[in-house]
Amino acid sequence: MLADAGLLTIDLQIRILEAGVSLKDATAYNVQFVRGRPTFIDISSFEQPGRLDIWFALGQFNQMFIFPLMLARYHGWDLRSYFLSRLNGMTVEEMARGLGRLERWRPRSLVDITLPALLKRLADRGDSGRRLLEQQDPNVRSQLANLKRVRRKIVKLAGDYKTRGLWAAYGETCTYDSAAARTKRDLVRDFIRTAQPSRVLDLGCNTGDYSFIAAESGASVMAVDSDHDCVETLYRRLRVTPANITPMVIDLGNPSPAIGFLNSERDSFLQRINADCVLGLALMHHLLVSANLSLSAIRDLLFDCTNEYLVLEFIPIDDAMFRRLMKFRVDLFEGLTLDACKNVFLNSFDLIKEAAIGNTGRTLLFLRKRTRLR
Repeated sequence: MLADAGLLTIDLQIRILEAGVSLKDATAYNVQFVRGRPTFIDISSFEQPGRLDIWFALGQFNQMFIFPLMLARYHGWDLRSYFLSRLNGMTVEEMARGLGRLERWRPRSLVDITLPALLKRLADRGDSGRRLLEQQDPNVRSQLANLKRVRRKIVKLAGDYKTRGLWAAYGETCTYDSAAARTKRDLVRDFIRTAQPSRVLDLGCNTGDYSFIAAESGASVMAVDSDHDCVETLYRRLRVTPANITPMVIDLGNPSPAIGFLNSERDSFLQRINADCVLGLALMHHLLVSANLSLSAIRDLLFDCTNEYLVLEFIPIDDAMFRRLMKFRVDLFEGLTLDACKNVFLNSFDLIKEAAIGNTGRTLLFLRKRTRLR
């Protein structure tokens, strides 16, 4: 997604140069995703620059696209942590210091990190560096050549990334047989068609099978998972089969906070969602074990996430995937039964119906949010 947003920005800059126009900024926040496709939204970024041989926003573009993609590809960085800690990304000086001497002089770092950092240092030191930066070429060809080079680099950085996350292959490794999987899909599809929610939040969406079911029923879907490669796989599906789905990498145990000026420039994840129906499928055991949340805390979280409906999948403690999560951990879930789960959730929800998922031992609970709590 980040690479495609960068490519859209580069392609737009190349196109408008033909008219003597340029983008005065290149922040990633100029792009939003609509039906799985990047859309440029900041019309006020267009300007007629004083010179066309260089792109004044290239430094910002590198901070928002090239640097994080390089860190993710070559150093295993988490893109979420990159942007949460630095709203505008790393400066070229920070990148140069962080890479170390050997990495700084590799070809992949030389043009976009090492040389710009050296030029910046020269410019800060005196007139000779500033004069070097101020030399003008009246022709636009130099900028176009560099933009095409940057475009090729982004394509390579994204194309070289291989998904390896454990849960990205869940569709092939889960414990459902084909009949149980079909039963679960039919139950969820029938409920969504009956309830007709306008906005669905698919928590723990994995690679998006149920997000697509909700979108096919006419809902606008926000698909959320903490596993980067699951969301990556879902987005790659959307590139082939567009749908009204917005994929996001979110850790429900530590969701994205409000950030920026006065902590109000970017709303928190919980402030942004506005769902009529939440899908919590194959999710509860992850929140119990991996996020260390209690059953009542999970109930309260899901209560706050939905305006009306919740579809919750109960997973018994003897389930193979539950036991897999519990490996090397102390088992604290002896009293976790379907009745115990319902007792907790029915303090805040009304039970519309429940349905067993084949012979898996798993159960779907279809719930409606209470306006008055017990």
